[in-house]
Amino acid sequence: MGASVGIGGLIVGTSMLVVLALAVNAIDLRLESSLETIESANEPIPTFSIDNADIALGAITGLQIDNPGENYTSGTLSAVGGGGSGFSGTFTVDANGAIVSWSITNHGDYSSDPTIIIDGPQPNGVNGSLSVTARTTVVNANLTNTGSVIVPIDEVWLFLDGSNARNLATLAPITDSDNLYPSDTVGIEWRGLGSDVFETLAISTNGYNSARTLQ
Repeated sequence: MGASVGIGGLIVGTSMLVVLALAVNAIDLRLESSLETIESANEPIPTFSIDNADIALGAITGLQIDNPGENYTSGTLSAVGGGGSGFSGTFTVDANGAIVSWSITNHGDYSSDPTIIIDGPQPNGVNGSLSVTARTTVVNANLTNTGSVIVPIDEVWLFLDGSNARNLATLAPITDSDNLYPSDTVGIEWRGLGSDVFETLAISTNGYNSARTLQ
């Protein structure tokens, strides 16, 4: 009988120790979770400004060389007509002065295809001509890290009218760093939007969200 009581007491005592251990473990987990919550709450949230947010519904994105001409020197391009303004570009020539390549500096915004002008003076250049092959929607903006947090570029997401999510790493020019440091500004040029019209550009990163109306 005494042995049975002793064994029973041992079982009860062991059970109480197990319960106590579980309770202590639960308290430790709650304390750890609370500390993590406090630490997370104390971490600063990134902040950004969106400046010069612009949408061009008829931006010139493609040209073709209709006639390379001859005796030109590498120079600049402009555009007239087309119900818009803002286009500028450059062109290069070969040893014979024939136009061999072009580059767009500013896309502009046009309601129809403008006429591309080879800017002067080009006293010896003859017969050269280029024309527009593509006009699409293009969104441009400058993003500035206005906070105190270093933000990895691939953790910044941009949205047009709350959708069309794109990572900043795919829109911003190649930089010397994979991070945006406080006061850093990066420009974006969002193309491949067809002829769609959008009203807002939004940014989201690590708990921070902001939007700007496109002009």
